Amino acid sequence: MAPESTPLPVSHSDHDSHEAHVSHDGVYRLVYVILVVLTGLELMATYTGVLKIPLLLILAATKAILVAAFYMHLRYEKPFLPLVFTGPVIVGVLALLAIQQLVLR
Repeated sequence: MAPESTPLPVSHSDHDSHEAHVSHDGVYRLVYVILVVLTGLELMATYTGVLKIPLLLILAATKAILVAAFYMHLRYEKPFLPLVFTGPVIVGVLALLAIQQLVLR
């Protein structure tokens, strides 16, 4: 017969040092409502003739920032991770502006 093994005591000291879990449901709902409103503004902006493209770009960028910050939890990360995320976005925007200048010549 195999000897019975005694379970090792489980230490929760790592969990005790952290803050209590805070529910972010209210924040997620608020961000959702803001995203819906911004989507409505985008739909209305498609029917305007003046500054349509810049307005749509600003609204889309705002929505992307909200999604990245709250739903991808970048707001709660150390500053390095959001920097890693925004670097390629900036390079992409600069590349698009350069391509636009070449096409419009």
